[in-house]
Amino acid sequence: MISLAGLVVVLSSLWILFICLEKENPSIKAEMPALSMAIGPSKNLSISVSDKKRGLRKILIAIVKDGKESVLVEKEYPSGGFLGGGKINQDNISLSLEPKKLGLADGKAVLRMVAWDYSWQRWWNGNITTVEKEVVIDTKRPDVSVLSGIQNLNQGGSGIVIYSLSEPCENNGVYAGGNYFPGYNGFFNDKNIYMSFFALEHDKGPGTEVFVEAVDDAGNSTRRGFKVFIKAQIFKKDSINISDEFLNSKMPEFDVEASQDSKTPLADKFLKVNRDLRVENYKKITGLVKNTEKTLLWEGVFVSFPNAKKMAGFADHRDYNYQGKQIDSQVHLGVDLASVANAPVPAANRGKIVFTGDLGIYGKTVFVDHGFGLFSAYSHLNSFDVKEGDIIEKGGVVGRSGSTGLAAGDHLHFSMLVNNIFVNPLEWWDASWINNNITVKIQDVKSGSK
Repeated sequence: MISLAGLVVVLSSLWILFICLEKENPSIKAEMPALSMAIGPSKNLSISVSDKKRGLRKILIAIVKDGKESVLVEKEYPSGGFLGGGKINQDNISLSLEPKKLGLADGKAVLRMVAWDYSWQRWWNGNITTVEKEVVIDTKRPDVSVLSGIQNLNQGGSGIVIYSLSEPCENNGVYAGGNYFPGYNGFFNDKNIYMSFFALEHDKGPGTEVFVEAVDDAGNSTRRGFKVFIKAQIFKKDSINISDEFLNSKMPEFDVEASQDSKTPLADKFLKVNRDLRVENYKKITGLVKNTEKTLLWEGVFVSFPNAKKMAGFADHRDYNYQGKQIDSQVHLGVDLASVANAPVPAANRGKIVFTGDLGIYGKTVFVDHGFGLFSAYSHLNSFDVKEGDIIEKGGVVGRSGSTGLAAGDHLHFSMLVNNIFVNPLEWWDASWINNNITVKIQDVKSGSK
């Protein structure tokens, strides 16, 4: 039988072997790409170190460039006593790395992170973990050269900017009136040349700020302006009378409720549809147009709805009246075209079908992606002749006209969008406009980049 003294010796030995001499290394986790990281004029780093068993003893974070080590963080943690290990098991470190203050030139470097724990391993020096990440110090801003010349834009219209970058920049594009329009490469042989279709909202006129911006992997950014002439537009004002007959025929289609104490429940339901549902529909549209094809699918002038009469124009400002009083105001962001009932509706140009379904106030709708952020939409349809994923040619039938959604009669509501901004379709139906504002600019850059 083992004696008490012997039991103490055994337990002490086990304590030393499995606790004090534990061999698990500390953990270092850094929020950065797995392989490399670019560091610009300033870079915020978040680093987490931990040791769940014996606790943290020390942490060293440094950057090594051209054989010189610049210490960013060196920290020692308190001990819990000879047998107790460390008092701190985890620490989250946030630091700002500024190469110029450290006297570091641009180029490759190594971010070195080392952590020790309070294990008795290595003659009481503890287990050690070393993590090294290759980084690139880059404090130079990218060069942006606009190649497409002067821009002539209409309020509510579209444009194209073609530009070259001195280095790959994942984030680059055009800002117009605060809206962002991404740039895409791959159309030209030179992969450093990007193209961005952009637009002005219907309420953005002369004086709107427009520029190209490129941001490289290190966060260096460059903005480049260019000559833009914006022509103001005066849009039509219209007044629409909402009748009880219309409300009784259309409101059952929408799953919204008026308040129980409403004195005009159908009119209040109409307001929820015309205001709140309109906003929800636009949110869905912005999601639909996020992932555009990275190639130009369309060619030439866009075709309109044949043998149709124009019933309403782009950016018409509409006042809605009920029982002699104005109850709402909205802007009509498309063109309404009426032909015979259930008429075949052609695709305005070649593209990919990215949506077929019910879209609230727009009813049954088809969205066609023409590439590089350019979309056409066909609303109030009675039925579909296409499905999502189809490639449709110019003139191919997308569906049949109807009166679904918030439509009083059979017609097509046709829209064009650049990214998530509705634009005037009349420009895209105009062969001369496309040639002067799109095609010529592309051809000039093509001939100049050979």
